[in-house]
Amino acid sequence: MRVIQAGVGGFGESWVWAIKNVGFQHAAIVDANPSALENARNILGLPSELCFSSVEEALSSVEAEGFVDVTPAPLHVAHTGKALERGLHVLVEKPMAEHLEEAQHLVRLAKQQQRVLMVTQQKRYENEPRQIRRLIADGVIGEVDHVVVDFQIQGLMAGWRKTMRHPFLLDMAVHQFDLLRYLLGRNAVNVTAQTWNPAVSNAQGDMCAFALMEFDGGVRVNYTGSFASPGMETGWNGRWEITGSRGSIVWNEKDEWGRIRLFRQEADLSQYSHQQFFEGLGWGESIQPADIGAKGHHFDLYHWRWCIQEGHEPETSGRDNLHTLALTFATIESAETKTTVTLPTNIEP
Repeated sequence: MRVIQAGVGGFGESWVWAIKNVGFQHAAIVDANPSALENARNILGLPSELCFSSVEEALSSVEAEGFVDVTPAPLHVAHTGKALERGLHVLVEKPMAEHLEEAQHLVRLAKQQQRVLMVTQQKRYENEPRQIRRLIADGVIGEVDHVVVDFQIQGLMAGWRKTMRHPFLLDMAVHQFDLLRYLLGRNAVNVTAQTWNPAVSNAQGDMCAFALMEFDGGVRVNYTGSFASPGMETGWNGRWEITGSRGSIVWNEKDEWGRIRLFRQEADLSQYSHQQFFEGLGWGESIQPADIGAKGHHFDLYHWRWCIQEGHEPETSGRDNLHTLALTFATIESAETKTTVTLPTNIEP
């Protein structure tokens, strides 16, 4: 599959290697930074005539099937939009857009052009979340009641991310928000949030967030996240506690005994008539997830290509991702207005 990759510096270099490693062919690369462009050209062994400083020039100069958009988020609407208009299938980095209306525009455009638009929410494509979703869907812990998510990483922002108003929510928490939707199989109903920027942060925008969410069916979520927590790293997926009517699942990638622990609550607690405090259910069962093979960006690329070839909608399609963005933008709105925000019901155009 021949693709044009826009954005090959910084994080974009990891995509250069991923695209190369899965056997795609770079029809062209694009970056406004000459040194980043030269570095990627050397990695790929491309001739200089396939290296461009603008997306428009690349789109008009080479033939390709797909477009991989790894440019800064404020440019996604323009670049992804142009690629779709040219008839290319698009894989775009998150966030797809910085406003819901812009994301809806891209989804409409992809539908009109009959092209596959997929968003790189690659955190879904790992062993643990695939296993946890199956456990929940199979009713192993009964009906899910509430979820507690804690994410702590010391992140240092650079480039355009350093000047974002909400770098944490838009660049990182969007992954956990998407995972919440994926694991629960539900969409959010409302959210109450606070955000702030601690003194230890090097960014201009808010790097920490608290959020209380309600999902379809009354599932409550307590989310705590920070990109400014020296020495308190949870790992990139965070620490999860998912509690249902018949037990709990703990997902903690830092747990050496087992990243997934299952705690079954078999007793009929309605029969207890005296006050009692349990001391937990021991260590729980360590659940070893099945290996899904390709993961992260490699899964992104394989899945995107398969959907193009077979005519299927991607799991993290632009249409599906509108619900993840809607929750992210509602969280931002709640923090800025200091109110509880109800998510719109007409999210899909």
